[in-house]
Amino acid sequence: MGETMAADPTAITLTFDDLFVLSTGDVDAFVYDMAESPVPPPYYITVDGRRFALSGMTFLESGHGAILPRWVREQEAEGKLAMFVRRNERLMGYVHDPAATDDEDGDDEE
Repeated sequence: MGETMAADPTAITLTFDDLFVLSTGDVDAFVYDMAESPVPPPYYITVDGRRFALSGMTFLESGHGAILPRWVREQEAEGKLAMFVRRNERLMGYVHDPAATDDEDGDDEE
């Protein structure tokens, strides 16, 4: 796997080879499978230079119906990208906002 957790346990860096595609409804979304992982899911996931943050949205892995595709479409309509982490029979939603800055120092200077 492409996980990098040595420096920061709240963030990992992955490649597209670490993900699978979930096709549901009329959307396709990338998913990182952490079902068997002993460590908790990270807050941040970086894929191909794009930083995704945990959104707080979770969906049932089975039986998510139209709710999950609707959420993905809403994110895309706002210009954001969505992906998921599979964990404990749930899909945890992550969002990348290209308009946001990755300001880890908390500086709000412009």
